[in-house]
Amino acid sequence: MKWMKHTSFIQRKEVRSIQGRKPRKRGGTSQFRGISHEQVCVLVARDRTKNTFVGLLGRGRIQKTQLDNAIGHKLNDTTVLCTDAWRAFKAYANEKGLTHYRFKTGKERTKGVYHIQNVNNYHQRLKQWI
Repeated sequence: MKWMKHTSFIQRKEVRSIQGRKPRKRGGTSQFRGISHEQVCVLVARDRTKNTFVGLLGRGRIQKTQLDNAIGHKLNDTTVLCTDAWRAFKAYANEKGLTHYRFKTGKERTKGVYHIQNVNNYHQRLKQWI
């Protein structure tokens, strides 16, 4: 079983000079609501034995091709995916024929032995560290 979820960080642009915008230093906010091209998407995948994959997917929203490039070689037919409700995860699981459990924010947190709390905890520690 794999728990998989993504998180986003604001991309720092101190190095590059962009006309019409001051450099962002240490956090800040995006000019756009939600997930935008100003944010970098990081995928975190863990299994029950705490084997962890952390990978940079790119900027903006996740696409299933990015998921396949990042973690496709680590999954097999018997893998059970537990993810948040983002539609790229659903499309990827359907395409690969994987068993998939989705968890919506603010709704149920567990479905039997399936949950994503392990990855949520990892996200919290990662964001505190950064």
